[in-house]
Amino acid sequence: MPINGNTYDWESVTIDLNGTTAIDIEEISYNDSREIDLVYGKGSISTKYGRKNYSASGSMSLLREEFQRLRKKLGGSVYKGEPFPISVSYGDEGMDTVTDTLPKVKITKQDTSAKQDESATGKVKLDFKILSPIKWGGDAAL
Repeated sequence: MPINGNTYDWESVTIDLNGTTAIDIEEISYNDSREIDLVYGKGSISTKYGRKNYSASGSMSLLREEFQRLRKKLGGSVYKGEPFPISVSYGDEGMDTVTDTLPKVKITKQDTSAKQDESATGKVKLDFKILSPIKWGGDAAL
């Protein structure tokens, strides 16, 4: 780990959307979870737990040009296309590259806005569900 040096920053992040490196992407966020239910027997302390279903989702913000490229690759609508992969790689000089893979992504919501006095109008935010477990640094969550 560098001391007083450069660490992972936005410049060191590479994002591939459906096999193509995204240039006009401003933000990506993804998460997963697997809830548990506590099971109680005698007393007030749980004696066991039961696992619930795994779920994963995320969102990303793109400039309009990147959104149009993705929409075209998905057949004209972000809702029509087959689930597609997203890879997010973090790597700085002298450090190992770490890649998170979102194997099967399906867009669930699109949101756009523009406002006066904004240099890059036409930003698009996409929400998505991840249909297969996230591979965090190459290791599947499940």
